[in-house]
Amino acid sequence: MVQTKNEPIDKGFIYDLQRFAIHDGPGIRTLVYMKGCPLKCLWCSSPQTQKSKPEIMRNEINCQLCGRCVDICPDHLIKISDEGKIIYDRKLCTVCGKCVEACPNQALKLIGSHVTTEELYKEVNKDSPFYRRSDGGVTVGGGEPTMQIDFVTNFLRRCKQTYIHTAIETCGYVNWEKMEILLNYVDLVYIDIKHMDPTVHKEITGVSNELILENARKISEIKPMIIRIPVIPGYNDSEENIIATARFAAGLGENLKRIDLLPYHKFGTQTYARIGMEYKLPEVEPPSEEFMKKLKDIVESCGVKAQIGG
Repeated sequence: MVQTKNEPIDKGFIYDLQRFAIHDGPGIRTLVYMKGCPLKCLWCSSPQTQKSKPEIMRNEINCQLCGRCVDICPDHLIKISDEGKIIYDRKLCTVCGKCVEACPNQALKLIGSHVTTEELYKEVNKDSPFYRRSDGGVTVGGGEPTMQIDFVTNFLRRCKQTYIHTAIETCGYVNWEKMEILLNYVDLVYIDIKHMDPTVHKEITGVSNELILENARKISEIKPMIIRIPVIPGYNDSEENIIATARFAAGLGENLKRIDLLPYHKFGTQTYARIGMEYKLPEVEPPSEEFMKKLKDIVESCGVKAQIGG
C-alpha cells in the first residue's frame, strides 16, 4: 500500500517494552523504548538503541561453540577461530535472524521489532488498571522517540483516546513543526540538557545544542517539563556548566518542574562488545554521593528544584 503524504505512519520500530516501571513519570508506567537516535553520546548506556535497524547481540557467556550458527548462516559470515572463538562479520550481515533461531543456548538475540500503532496500544493497554490505580501511564523513550515522530504521534494519540497519561523522554534534537504536533498528545516532557556549550556538546554527543535549547524554551511554554542532566565526570560536571544549565532552566517559567541530576553509571557498558561496538569512556568512574549532593545544592541555589536520579 502506498502511503499518502498526510497519512500517519502506522508501523514503528521498537527495542523493548518495560512494564510496571515506577520512574520516568508519575505512578506505575509502561516504558516503550524506540530504536534509533540522532546523537552518539560518548557515555550512552543503551548502545543497542542507537541504530535505526535490527541488530544481533551476542552473549559469549552463553555460547557453547556448538557451531549451529556457523552452519546455518546463508552468507557464511560466521566462523569459529583456531582459538575457539566465534568470528562474526557484522558489516556484511543482513540480519536475517537465522543464526538466532538456530542457537540452542540463547547466546544470540535479535534486537528490534516492528509494531503497528494498534499492536503497541493493545500491549500497553493491558496495564491500564495499574495506570488508573496509581495515576500512571505510558512513557516513550529510546533511543530517541522523535526519530520516528509520526509513528509516536499516532501511538500517543491512540493512548489519549482512552485517557492514558503520556510522557516522552527526548534529546530535543528535532524539527519543531513535527514536535509541536506530537506535543498535542503528551502530558509530560523529559528533555536532556547534556552541556550548555555548543562546541563541547558537539564533541561529546555529535551534534550542537542550539536546536535542543530552542526546543526546550518552546516546550516549556506549553507543557510541563523536567530537565535531565546526565552527570559525566570530566565531561559536563563542572560547576560552571551546572550553574549555566540551572540558570537556563530558571528562565523557563512555571512549566519547568525540576532538574534531575542523573549520576553516570557503568550499566550497559558490556553491551557494546555484544553488538560489536567499542565503549569510549572505560576510564570514567561514577561520581560520589557527596559530589552529586554538591551539584544538587548548586542547582537549588539558582532557584530551581532538583533531585538526584529520576
